[in-house]
Amino acid sequence: MKKYLSLILLATLAMFSGCSSDNETPVTGISLEKTTLELLIGDSATLIATVLPTDADNKTVAWSSSDDTKATVDNNGKVTAVALGKVTITAKAGDKTTTCAVDVVLLEMVSVQGGTTTLNGTNVTLSSFAIGKYEVTQKQWWDVMGSWPGTAPSSTYGEGDNYPMYFVNYTDIQGFLTKLNQQTGKNYRLPTEAEWEYAAQGGQSTHNYDYSGSNTIGNVAWYDENSGYKNRVTPYSHIIGTKAPNELGIYDMSGNVGEWCSDWLDITFPYTTKNPTGSPSGTLKVVRGGCWMDYAGRCHVSYRDYYDPDKYRNPELGYRLVVSL
Repeated sequence: MKKYLSLILLATLAMFSGCSSDNETPVTGISLEKTTLELLIGDSATLIATVLPTDADNKTVAWSSSDDTKATVDNNGKVTAVALGKVTITAKAGDKTTTCAVDVVLLEMVSVQGGTTTLNGTNVTLSSFAIGKYEVTQKQWWDVMGSWPGTAPSSTYGEGDNYPMYFVNYTDIQGFLTKLNQQTGKNYRLPTEAEWEYAAQGGQSTHNYDYSGSNTIGNVAWYDENSGYKNRVTPYSHIIGTKAPNELGIYDMSGNVGEWCSDWLDITFPYTTKNPTGSPSGTLKVVRGGCWMDYAGRCHVSYRDYYDPDKYRNPELGYRLVVSL
């Protein structure tokens, strides 16, 4: 009799177990609030997952990264950028998955809508491009290159992650660009002289200020009167973005460090009226924007300077980058 009772009990348990399984609500889908994400190295963002149906019994989301050396993700969907490159973040609930393509980038860029402007008395038309919101920093140089091109940054001229990179000549920057573009698959470059001035003016949002963002130079620029250079208060360069931006939200296009451009110096500027790129050849490269040791006039948006591209690694010369759109 006990044997039969045991069999009946097992059958009853199996029956109820089957009913419970039949009543479970499985996951039918999962989606992410964002399917693409761009992050600067060191920055984080949290992805929000939606699991369907809302009454699914198990809505737990498992997160994973295709390459933890480039970006990590925790159990709550928080993605942290580690190194340059592209990575796929996968979210899984039940047997359903979805992904987000993450691009880890070095620079924060500002889109500049193309249009027509007046440069040196000539009407010039420029295509759209994106330009660095800030000058390239010492940390950004090191993240890409892993060594200094010559003299290391110093406490006299400003030393630290968020100080602009200097002691670089035009040729050094070409090496940086080659490596950066290999790592990112993008096509970063130095701005043309025309692109630089157009962005410094404020593009299509220009107020035609003398300096990039203001007629009062001290509001937007570190120059000889406020940088510490005149009375030898160091450091002479300053952390990026500590003055007001221009009309497009771009910082330090007047003062701080002068910025290398891609153009060979040409007395006839602009060289053409459609996306001018300067003379086809020359001996000197254009530098724009003035620097911490310059008087106000040399920080004017239209002021032109020039240096030998191979020789000068000066503490007052840096750069910012652009990409075509």
